[in-house]
Amino acid sequence: MIEAFSERISNYVYEHNERRHVSKEVMKYALISIMTNVVTVILSLIIGLIDGKFSETCLALAVIAILRYLAGGHHLKSPVMCILVSSAAVTLVPFVPLTLPFVFVFTVISGVVVWKYAPVDFKNHSTLSDKRLTLMKYIAVAMVFSNLIFQSEILALSWFIVTLTLVPYKRR
Repeated sequence: MIEAFSERISNYVYEHNERRHVSKEVMKYALISIMTNVVTVILSLIIGLIDGKFSETCLALAVIAILRYLAGGHHLKSPVMCILVSSAAVTLVPFVPLTLPFVFVFTVISGVVVWKYAPVDFKNHSTLSDKRLTLMKYIAVAMVFSNLIFQSEILALSWFIVTLTLVPYKRR
C-alpha cells in the first residue's frame, strides 16, 4: 500500500518536474521512508494516548529514533511490517517492568552491541564520511551507557530493542 502510493506520487512529481534532478527510484525510496516513519509515530502516539502511557511512549519513541539515526540498523522486508513491529515495540516498552539489575544488564549489553556493530546499513547507502560515522557511533555508545547513571527502564528496554536490529543475521 505504502509502496504503491509512493510510486504514484513519485511518478506524478517526476512527470511534472522539468528539472528531474532526482530519479523516480530515489524519490520513491524517500517517500516510503517518510511515510513509514510518520505512520509509525502517529500510530504509536495514538496508542500511547489511549493506553494512558503517552509520556512514556513519547520517550521510548524519541530514544529509539535517536539511536536508530546514530547507529543504523537492518530493515524489515516491508514498510507495513516495519510500522506494525515498530509501533508494537514502542507502545509495549512502558508496560515491561525491569528491576535495577535488569536495567544494568540491558544497558551494558546494548552498549557493547552498539560498540561492536554500529554503524549498520550506512555503507554504500549514505554520503556520510567514515569520520562522521565513527563520531555518530561514539555518541550512540555514550548515550546508551549514560543509562548507567539514569537507570531508566524505558531507556534500557528501548535501546535493547534497537540493538536487536544491529546484530548481523542471515536472510533466507
